[in-house]
Amino acid sequence: MIYIHVPFCGSFCTYCDFYSEICRSGQVFNEYADAVIAEIHSRQEELSLNMSAHDAVNTLYIGGGTPSVLPLDVLSRFVEVVKLAAEPVEATSLFEEFTVEVNPEDIVEKGHEYVRGLIALGVNRVSMGVQSFDDGILRWMNRRHDASRAVEAFRILRECGVRNISIDLIFGLSQLTDEMWKDTMKKALDLAPEHISAYQLSIEEGSSLAKMVTDGRYVEATEEQCLRQYDILCRCLRRSGYHHYEISNFAKPGFEAVHNSAYWRRVPYVGLGPGAHSLAGNVRSWNSQELPHRTSTVRLDNEPNKNTDGSLGWNLTTYSRNFETLSPEDIRVERIMLSLRTDKGLETTELYSLADRSVIDALLSESALEVHGTRILIPEDRLFTSDEIIRELI
Repeated sequence: MIYIHVPFCGSFCTYCDFYSEICRSGQVFNEYADAVIAEIHSRQEELSLNMSAHDAVNTLYIGGGTPSVLPLDVLSRFVEVVKLAAEPVEATSLFEEFTVEVNPEDIVEKGHEYVRGLIALGVNRVSMGVQSFDDGILRWMNRRHDASRAVEAFRILRECGVRNISIDLIFGLSQLTDEMWKDTMKKALDLAPEHISAYQLSIEEGSSLAKMVTDGRYVEATEEQCLRQYDILCRCLRRSGYHHYEISNFAKPGFEAVHNSAYWRRVPYVGLGPGAHSLAGNVRSWNSQELPHRTSTVRLDNEPNKNTDGSLGWNLTTYSRNFETLSPEDIRVERIMLSLRTDKGLETTELYSLADRSVIDALLSESALEVHGTRILIPEDRLFTSDEIIRELI
């Protein structure tokens, strides 16, 4: 299970605090690829062990940022190296699911040839950041596309043979009326993607939106408005046959995200690229977020990188890697938090071993938890308040 972070975007979204930098330079893209390839080589053994473990989930996810800003030749460079590094897994069994995140504008601009190139690399799932089908909302978000371009990008993906498309949507903006949200849901369902992820707008420290709130230029939506829009989301997608398998994720049966579902089960994964996280047993590690500047070697320790060659931009690189050993308490909390996000919940015996019996029983009596066979989960009509329920358990 491998994640590669592409830290580049064509523009910064109003709400986003993910690590990325504005870039369209072919030289910089290739230097970034050099850095990722060097990291892959340095972590060869870790990658092989991860992919060949008996409980391995053989997926590759390229996220960001905006991976679709990268040219095909840059993407192919590190994808081919990852495939080789993942041995001894047989090539035919590599990447049961290979997802690439894309922006609609990139797909429209680069066209069918680009999408066919992604498929030739082995991509079998595309996650597209649509966010809204309302042009006013998209402008406020500082997205580069409008609604018509999102529809056109979806059409191009379909015409090229992509049969597993996920789209991202955002609700809970104070200026997003319920009618506007219903219209976005209708337009999304007209496209009939295999998967929809829908997230409530959150105010993230460091984002443009956070500054707008601080300056009094934006007032957050009320909890009642967010709850109404979450209910609209759940009802619309349930009626259309989507499986609500995680708080924010809905899929046509059989199209649940393999990669992300493994995260929620705490399956070990390897994260490559600046800002990427990894998990191996009780050890979590993460790469520093800074793009490597003017360095010549890849480092995976915590020593500062220095460069004196005077080169332009950054060469080969690297970012430092940091480690944290999780305590049994950390793992207990993670297990509860991640599992109860999903419609599978936890085995009854496991939940009782992880949380206080009296608290569990009280939540069951309040219908904040439900027993389904041998498992306990949060019912759909209480998922919106799942944070409060989980806080009581941990």
